[in-house]
Amino acid sequence: MPRTRRSLLAATASFAVGVLGGCVARDGGGTADASTENRTTSDRSPSAAQSSESATATPLPDRTVALPDGPKTRPDHPDSLTLETARTYARKFEYGYVYNSLWYSESTEVTLSCEVVDAREVDVGYKVVVSCTGYSNTGGGGESDGNTTATMVHADYFTQVYTYLLDEDSVVRRRATAAEKS
Repeated sequence: MPRTRRSLLAATASFAVGVLGGCVARDGGGTADASTENRTTSDRSPSAAQSSESATATPLPDRTVALPDGPKTRPDHPDSLTLETARTYARKFEYGYVYNSLWYSESTEVTLSCEVVDAREVDVGYKVVVSCTGYSNTGGGGESDGNTTATMVHADYFTQVYTYLLDEDSVVRRRATAAEKS
């Protein structure tokens, strides 16, 4: 059966989301997430990127990682940064980041669960480890011209864990180390 251009584009893009959705932040994957992380962490010394709890603190770069395009916007940076506001902010930020990574169009339904694994004050501000798991379904809703049937595309987002380093004017997002995950 011939597909309409719209359903073919939706299926192709959704397939890419499905393929990349579970791998959004794999190291060296070449995704927008990895390049954003590399750009953000490259502004700091390698020792600070690997361990924010080193004896000599390197200040965070005065900028915030961008969210992927999508319906979720970046949460407001807390006016007063405390351990509790850092926890809340990092969880909301990661939720929006992953949600937008899984979202394709208005016909996308995203189901996502995020939780804080660990949070503590460190020499450069606050370190918050966040874990998210979810999936998205795109399409499949009533687009039929008699010759084609709309296809529902499903994308899994298997559990991913990210570490946030926060101070008054910076947000650094990087893949959590094995030690940070436990």
